[in-house]
Amino acid sequence: MKICIIAEGCFPYISGGVSSWVHKIIRNLKQHEFEILSIMPAYTDQLEYKYDIPSNVNSIKTIYLKDYKKKFDPRPRNFDPSLNKDEKESIEKFLKIDDEINWQLFSNTISDPKKTGNPIQFIHSELFWNMMKNYYYQEFEDEGFTEFFWTFRAMFLFFMTLMQQEVQEADIYHSVSTGYSGFLGLIQKFKRNKPFLVTEHGIYAREREEEIIQSSWVRGIYKKIWIKFFYFIARGAYQNAEKVISLYERNKQFQIQHGADSKKTFVIPNGVDISKYKIKRKEHESFNIGAVLRIVPIKDVKTLLRAYKMVRDEIDNTRLYLIGPYDENTEYYNECLSLISKLELANNIIITGKVKVIDYLDRLDTMVLTSISEGQPLVILEAMAAKIPFVATDVGSCRELLYGDGRDNFGRAGIVVEPVSPIQTAKAIIDIYKDEKRRIKMGENGRKRIEKYYRIEFLINEYDNIYKKIGS
Repeated sequence: MKICIIAEGCFPYISGGVSSWVHKIIRNLKQHEFEILSIMPAYTDQLEYKYDIPSNVNSIKTIYLKDYKKKFDPRPRNFDPSLNKDEKESIEKFLKIDDEINWQLFSNTISDPKKTGNPIQFIHSELFWNMMKNYYYQEFEDEGFTEFFWTFRAMFLFFMTLMQQEVQEADIYHSVSTGYSGFLGLIQKFKRNKPFLVTEHGIYAREREEEIIQSSWVRGIYKKIWIKFFYFIARGAYQNAEKVISLYERNKQFQIQHGADSKKTFVIPNGVDISKYKIKRKEHESFNIGAVLRIVPIKDVKTLLRAYKMVRDEIDNTRLYLIGPYDENTEYYNECLSLISKLELANNIIITGKVKVIDYLDRLDTMVLTSISEGQPLVILEAMAAKIPFVATDVGSCRELLYGDGRDNFGRAGIVVEPVSPIQTAKAIIDIYKDEKRRIKMGENGRKRIEKYYRIEFLINEYDNIYKKIGS
């Protein structure tokens, strides 16, 4: 069977939890063939594969959202779309973020350049201009037309660019988020009459909402429009996918609240190969803290650094290992370096860059994650498998992993703290340091929970069964 994995902003170019999950699925399902469809913002010659590509991957195609000018010829500029009344109405409903949209009709219309022209031709057409004018006078007359037009033009152009891409043939299209990835999977369902599957690690629409609220590139009412649009696209994916999968129960309930059929929603947690995590500890004098992360804003490394300053002031001999890549956001990385210098922590912090995490677990006494958003962090599973207690913010499924979800009585495997709270984070780390018996017990509790619920065999068997069932 051939599965097309549709991934946005991750595999194979960006390291991280979702990418590692994709790599794990492909590598462990050798009986299936895979096509990779990677969606990235724009082409850059610095893009390179961050993972070894398994032999059962047939091809990797990359779509660059902002490169539509290179992809599509604007000539002739006076292209006249040939659409009937229902087809025009489907496009209008998309522009108006109308849940009454006929997704199949819309998909078949916009993905056919014989009807609409290519994306650049369509947005320069009289039809698109008239649609925009009518919508403006109906809903946005109190706003400036220029900002209205360019907002909706950009929104529509990115999605139409996706819809007219050549995509690899497959038996199943599996999107690993909603957003652009889920939208492209939805299009292939109708265009090729093939089953479509969605797996969400975090909730994509909610993550975009958080970003847009804090952004400066969009203002006023248009922040709400972009947010509304991403939830609209998510509902389209939820309602049309054969199965909608999340990694933990809270996200499953969110998906149902936002349009997913409860009969089609499932929880399949991440999993680790527990045989790899029987770690023999290295003797060391210092109290070593590990943070496996990308040095990017969503991981809130600055809160971690401020917390570690308090830990270092309390514990005489300590080290903090920042384990993971730092080249994704150089501006934020440099800000973190400046903060390290300001807090006088340079002699206590080791920044490793991208390395094999397992090579560092034997020297760590506790691990920490101060993210402001997470799904089900793989690093927590790895730490628990290695019997390392964990301090994590109360986001995603961190509480469920460390405290249990009511299915077992193993006990706590770490401490959960509020996000953006250096004081709570520091106190939790210090408490673990001071009580060695508790530290050991937390490690043992975590290992038991992993052995019971989060083994890689469970993950792989579940997806193998799903692929066979919906692809047959």
